[in-house]
Amino acid sequence: MKTLALFTRIALVSAVGYGAASPQVSGSADWNSIVFHFSREGEAPAKFTVSFDSAGKGFFWQGTPDYDVQQVPNGSLHVISVGESTLKIVAASLASVSSGLCETRLKHLAQTGRKTIIVMTKDSSPRCEFNYSDDERVNAAESAFQAIAETMQYGDRLQREHRYDRLGLDAEIDSLTSEAQADRAIELQNIAPVLQSILEDDRVMERVRRKAGRLLQLAGVAPAPDSSPR
Repeated sequence: MKTLALFTRIALVSAVGYGAASPQVSGSADWNSIVFHFSREGEAPAKFTVSFDSAGKGFFWQGTPDYDVQQVPNGSLHVISVGESTLKIVAASLASVSSGLCETRLKHLAQTGRKTIIVMTKDSSPRCEFNYSDDERVNAAESAFQAIAETMQYGDRLQREHRYDRLGLDAEIDSLTSEAQADRAIELQNIAPVLQSILEDDRVMERVRRKAGRLLQLAGVAPAPDSSPR
């Protein structure tokens, strides 16, 4: 029931829309929504969820993976969007996920965290749980989910540092830039408001503001007029 409530909430957000055309991918009619849960003991953030529908609209939150989305603590739920390239990567994994056979047959592998992918189709909601997969399509989808989560976690840290530790922003933005260039942080448009607020704040070091502006450009988001440092 919690999973059903989550997809119902996603459907409501999809109906509202984001003001831009939704990307469509081949085979998108075969699935409605997808959820990725991650859980690992002893390391923070130990638990998070990424979810979106076949139009690329969804949510990210940190915390217990089986939250009903209505019960996620205030401030922890982020509305997100993903682009066509990410949707294609996820769509390519759906047949493998639907088989339920994502886990490798190799034994004695290190635990890298428990991953669960749930797909909602018209008629069913197959799921796949694994620590490591031999299927490159599943691994590619997992990497995309992890990279989205990485971006959102950076966004939370940047927002916190902007408020409480502006001197920490320089190293944090450098780290995010490196991760983005390596495709380990993707869909940067989801943290554009945080980057824009840093760019507009003349209390922040000029070089940090310039770096925030470059990240906005990398995200495909035009900085607000007259916000760039002179």
